Amino acid sequence: TFTAPGDMTIYSDEECVYDASLEVTGDVEDEADNCNNQLEAMYSDSIVDGQCEGEKIITRTWSLADSCGNEAEDQVQIITVKDNIAPTFTAPADTTIYTDAHCEYDASVEATGDVEDEADNCSTEIEATYSDSIADGQCEGEKIITRTWSLVDNCDNAAEDQVQIITVKDNIAPALDKDENGVAVCSEPAMTITTSQGADCP
Repeated sequence: TFTAPGDMTIYSDEECVYDASLEVTGDVEDEADNCNNQLEAMYSDSIVDGQCEGEKIITRTWSLADSCGNEAEDQVQIITVKDNIAPTFTAPADTTIYTDAHCEYDASVEATGDVEDEADNCSTEIEATYSDSIADGQCEGEKIITRTWSLVDNCDNAAEDQVQIITVKDNIAPALDKDENGVAVCSEPAMTITTSQGADCP
């Protein structure tokens, strides 16, 4: 007779390596027989992938036979290997971009920077994502984009969110156009300008 160790969960390390040795997962310590007094239970492992990258399910089947060939009924221990280490990344630096002649701006990652150093102990091909919160700046045309970056590995371990501030500024000066007689006319957007002739341009 004997009792297999109980089912348990162990965790992979920073290199996605795990230790399923008996010192970690438990050994049989109560082997008993009516005649033999030097018994040692044996085991064999069957390992399959779990539900996410880095996770494993180890089915450890324990067996025990005495020296006369009498075998106890096999017993099964389930060892689940999980990844509980969050990925890492670095959000792009805060940046300033500028509106164009139509007061439009490009806040794509090509213009403002993308995350390029996603890393995880087990998961591969992970990519940081972002969400934007946009508020008006100090003047018309200026915007403050708070871009919150997040990263989750394939086992749902989430890195701490990181924030990038993108400031949108208008650095294009207004312009005065002149008609064919050399008289100043207003350019768009409409504004009130006092010309050298003293007339207001609405």
